[in-house]
Amino acid sequence: MRLDVILRLAQDRFLVPSLRGDLSRQVCVVVDVLRASSTIVTMLEQGVEGVLVAATIAEARRLARELPGYLLCGEEGGLPPAGFDYGNSPREFSTLDLRGRRAILCTTNGTRALMAAAAAPLVLVGCLLNASAVAQAAATTAATGGLDITIVCAGDEGGTAFAAEDALGAGAILDALVSPPPEADQPPADGRREAARLELTDEARAALESFRAQRGREEAALGETPHGRELVALGLADDVSFCAGRDVSAIVPRLERVQGRLRLVALA
Repeated sequence: MRLDVILRLAQDRFLVPSLRGDLSRQVCVVVDVLRASSTIVTMLEQGVEGVLVAATIAEARRLARELPGYLLCGEEGGLPPAGFDYGNSPREFSTLDLRGRRAILCTTNGTRALMAAAAAPLVLVGCLLNASAVAQAAATTAATGGLDITIVCAGDEGGTAFAAEDALGAGAILDALVSPPPEADQPPADGRREAARLELTDEARAALESFRAQRGREEAALGETPHGRELVALGLADDVSFCAGRDVSAIVPRLERVQGRLRLVALA
């Protein structure tokens, strides 16, 4: 099983993002630690039935007009656009009861990455919050179908720039993939393979080593990133702290296509 990490989507912010290689043999895990992935996991944790993905703020507003009753959520420059019900704050969503609700989400980088990966047979959403859970889900499907795993970092500036926080999240997921199960004398029951049977690309090894160097200081590491500092300056330091929680959720969001729209639901 080959493990790869895509650290940014495109060379030019005006280009439609695309992923290298043939996605038909890939399980893709999209990572946007600050904050779309963490928000999506938290929304589903709080009971939302599904989250529609919008490419632009204008599209999100159009969907909201077509689908009354849906919560309109997202960010532009880190803050909720005018007229939106909520922004992109996982900390805020963690305080809400969203049972039975449906939502529309548009963010600067995360939803763009989801759309870039949508052609893969399985697209999951990962972050620090659900690193082990999403690793297990990805490994199980990949092992069953003879697929590889590609972790897609949403990056910054529309996917054209490297984001250290996403590399950290990718590394946490890789660590869960390559680490032996707790019962070392028992065969893996969750689809994971021993490290000796995994092929890591150079990018995957770099992300894994980066995470292991920062293990135990995830909150400080996120706060030191450019985007982390931007969020703190916007008064959203609680979001940075919240997103640093590792393995606090078993929710694994899965991307599906319904009537031409992309929707995120919790993996059954």
